Amino acid sequence: MENEKDLASPNYGAAASGLVGSAVMANAARKGPKWLRYFLFVCIAITLLATGAGLIGKLGSVGSIPACDAQTTRDTLSDLNKKNKFSATKYNFIKKVSASDTETICTANLALSGGGSVEYDYRIFKEGSTVKVLITEIRR
Repeated sequence: MENEKDLASPNYGAAASGLVGSAVMANAARKGPKWLRYFLFVCIAITLLATGAGLIGKLGSVGSIPACDAQTTRDTLSDLNKKNKFSATKYNFIKKVSASDTETICTANLALSGGGSVEYDYRIFKEGSTVKVLITEIRR
């Protein structure tokens, strides 16, 4: 049974979409009436500020221990669930049991597609420079 995996990397797709959207708006701003250009420049500025804030937030959390229900943790758990052949439909709950500077211990209850559920404990910890997720106990 596969119980340990490196934490999934953050999804930078939204930042890329924000930059592409800004480029498209800048191209559209070149053609058109003066009021439309000013309006699109304001929209570009807002989009770039929001994209930059999101990107700074994601880059600032690299190498730190994420929350039990953070998207990167859920993505990693999803990979482990597939490897363990859990046909999951949704999480009934995810809760933090304890936390310290070096690790976080959590419990998740997973609804299975055939009915029933599985509950497992997992820990998120740093090993060297990588953050890992380890399923420590599985209860069916």
